[in-house]
Amino acid sequence: MEERVAKKVQENVQKYMDELKEWKKDKEGKGVVDITERLGSNAPKIVEELRRVSEWKGRSLQEQWTVVIPNYTSKEVAGHLRDYVWVTDVEKGKPGNVVNIPYVKDFDFQVLGTVGVAFAAETTGLVNVLQATLTEAGAWSDIKYSDIEKIDANLLDELNRTFAHAAVRAEDKVLIELVSASTATSFAGQVDRKTGAQIFYASNIPSAIGKLIAAGKEVHPGDCVLYLSGTAYARFLEELTGTAATAVAYARGDIMQKGVVEDFCGVRIVVGGEVETETRTTSTTTGTCHMAYLFRAKRCLALAPKRDILIETDRQIATRKLRITGSHTFGSRLLDAKESVRIWCNTKSGT
Repeated sequence: MEERVAKKVQENVQKYMDELKEWKKDKEGKGVVDITERLGSNAPKIVEELRRVSEWKGRSLQEQWTVVIPNYTSKEVAGHLRDYVWVTDVEKGKPGNVVNIPYVKDFDFQVLGTVGVAFAAETTGLVNVLQATLTEAGAWSDIKYSDIEKIDANLLDELNRTFAHAAVRAEDKVLIELVSASTATSFAGQVDRKTGAQIFYASNIPSAIGKLIAAGKEVHPGDCVLYLSGTAYARFLEELTGTAATAVAYARGDIMQKGVVEDFCGVRIVVGGEVETETRTTSTTTGTCHMAYLFRAKRCLALAPKRDILIETDRQIATRKLRITGSHTFGSRLLDAKESVRIWCNTKSGT
């Protein structure tokens, strides 16, 4: 009898531990479901809990789950700059609100006139630890009980995808703002074509590559990324496809057929929704111009995600709605402004 009881207790404990891996409850009564790796298998459970929102009695039960931001989805409208910056997990899952990013910068050897003499000066800043403060971004929305009852696994997948896409755009915004905040002398150089009707010229790209090389940066095909606003990208396409006799029309038929420019002169083209502007004054007029930035991938910017996107739900009893909140926390830092070139787009008044 004792052996049977002991065996039964052992089986129950093991079953409880197995269930605990998928469903955890803390002392405040929050239900936590982790679907970062097994969304498909756990989605029905989450859907069922959301459908029961109008049946919950007593204290407010909350659902939580996390969504991993996908890598290499640059065909989205968002620029998805995390694919082209240095991403570090140094802060992921750790306490604190400051990220310390170790960084080694390029330098030049001093050429001595005579072998054995002392070097003229120290090479400073060879190894540096840059500090980045964390940023949190998110949004919330209320959904009626009657609508929640109609939710299914497909809608849950779409909800997760939309939150992930919004997080990507938030990262893009913060990263591009870091580059844009640099002073004119901080960049490796500037490209500014003030004459002509075209907003963005294909010739801007080789000119920007030349600025990087002149600043001492080694540039190879695939090293650089060009960030364009939608307006500048559209004008870039217009130039490349405007005349059938252009060299591009013959050499790059894919641009003519598909209307998509993914790379040009060895530079990756990235289109994002974040639009940075600067005021430019010429001899005859003053106007607001869209800015484009060409920079070396993995060398100019750093991104340190604190955690994956956290999606939480909570009942709003008075309004008979379910509130869904998504948030994303990450650190970011401009490593070296000399790894980037600022390009003025030839447009006025924000057009």
